[in-house]
Amino acid sequence: MQEGISIHPFCNRILEMCKNINITEVTYLLREELKKRAKSMVQIPSHFQPLIEEYVEGENGEEKAMFLWANEGQDEGITLNLDSSGNLTRLSIEINDINSDVAPLNIEQKREYAEQFLLSHYPAALNNLTYYKSKKLTSAERFYYEQIVMDLPLEHAGCYIDIDSGGDIVNFTYEGVKRAPDIPKMLISKEKLIKHVQNNLDFQLTIANLYMDILDVAEDELSLVYEPEQYFMKYKADVLKPTLTIVHDEDVPQTYVSPPPHSNTTVHKDLSIEDIIGITEKMEVIREVDMGEETGIVWRDRNWGKKEKDLSINGFFKTQSGDTVKAFISKKTGKVRSFMWFNERSGLLRLSREECYQKAIAFLQMIAPEYYQYLQLIVQQNEDDEDDSSTKESFTFHMYNSHGIQIQLELVVVAVNRQTGQVDHYSGPSFDIEQLNQVPDEPVISKKEASEIFINNLDFELAWNKDYDSETESYILVYQACDRYSRTSIRYIDAIIGTVISNIDN
Repeated sequence: MQEGISIHPFCNRILEMCKNINITEVTYLLREELKKRAKSMVQIPSHFQPLIEEYVEGENGEEKAMFLWANEGQDEGITLNLDSSGNLTRLSIEINDINSDVAPLNIEQKREYAEQFLLSHYPAALNNLTYYKSKKLTSAERFYYEQIVMDLPLEHAGCYIDIDSGGDIVNFTYEGVKRAPDIPKMLISKEKLIKHVQNNLDFQLTIANLYMDILDVAEDELSLVYEPEQYFMKYKADVLKPTLTIVHDEDVPQTYVSPPPHSNTTVHKDLSIEDIIGITEKMEVIREVDMGEETGIVWRDRNWGKKEKDLSINGFFKTQSGDTVKAFISKKTGKVRSFMWFNERSGLLRLSREECYQKAIAFLQMIAPEYYQYLQLIVQQNEDDEDDSSTKESFTFHMYNSHGIQIQLELVVVAVNRQTGQVDHYSGPSFDIEQLNQVPDEPVISKKEASEIFINNLDFELAWNKDYDSETESYILVYQACDRYSRTSIRYIDAIIGTVISNIDN
């Protein structure tokens, strides 16, 4: 499960809508026109209430309007974006059982509905956009209409449309038509790229948490794998010497320090979830959400009250997150997997970083003694320079198994409040210790064999990427590494059976 700052059903979508925007004033007349147009585009159920009505400035200075309507429980909703001319740029409709009694359409009929919808909003769209592909989603079919150059779609151009089984639009995103890039006169050969990778390829033996929703695997599991040190391979296509499009700066120097031995004198009494997090009797549960393998719970003070209705984005997040405490609880173990205080707590203490570290260590020994021995503190250069203005000290730990093999992307974080000595944020591992103990300690496949498997499956394909180094909106043609069979990025080589583990098609 991907952790975020909120467990509200619409928050991730709203966060995506809010990228690279700044609140700005738009004339009252334009606001009213945009609101009227938005309401004319969708049928808003009578039991829905407005949650967001915001007018913002995009990254290129253009103005846009954003709207969100939802039911009281906020498990159903409609989100809608317009540009300053009133053109629809985003639409998402989440209504339960909208077509439960309707005979399902076939894919050709769904595509016809998709094109009708696109042309109703952009009559000339198919002059510049071409149907490119479709993708089966859980409850809909997604159709991509792309701006094609050299038989390749331009990144962040065109649109996609999701059609449910009854032919209704449930999602629409329009990114427009971009200035066509120049076609390179010469391309580097794939053979030269593969040779370059072969000469520079190296692997790290690691334990990875493999998820079915992002990787081509049969089930979610911890596995011993080889990871290529540079798995994200993109090369400029028109440079005859292999040149990566992204050159990473030197990482900030860091070292790893084992925490002090577990204190055998520490008394661990049975604590409730509320005791561990610090929930007081003055607080109450305001939301509880089923997150699959976890339950999300949100608390807030019983006397908390919103003074006035605020339909801005800031007002929306204040209603959802203001002065709350949020936690994720494992259904399997009943233990706290993570929590965060959005309600600022203050006190009279002025703890040093070392004093906060001791508080963090005591907390870890209390909440999860079974994996405490597998932690190592990440120490960044100049980390000891204290910032007196900060109210929290944060500590991040890598995780390893008993043989010192790092568990990739698994970080344990504890943030201690300097004024209260309490833990304001904790994020633990996403797996049970029993899962870790079942992972083999030694690979069957050697690093050399993993390299041969990787090269034998390696291919490259052309793609248009946005050129973020350019001051103007432009594109660069790249070769991106992929598996020759799945055509997606190779992520790992299984260290036990030698299979290629690649990303699923996005």
